[in-house]
Amino acid sequence: MIAVEKKRKEKTKSVLSSMQEVTYSREFKRADRAGGYTQKKH
Repeated sequence: MIAVEKKRKEKTKSVLSSMQEVTYSREFKRADRAGGYTQKKH
């Protein structure tokens, strides 16, 4: 039973981190647009 609990926690952790990555990438894109960095990059 302990092993099952551990696996479940690891799964939740990976899902959370991937969701955070998506959120962070969106935030960075928004910040880049606000700072005008997107136009400078070719």
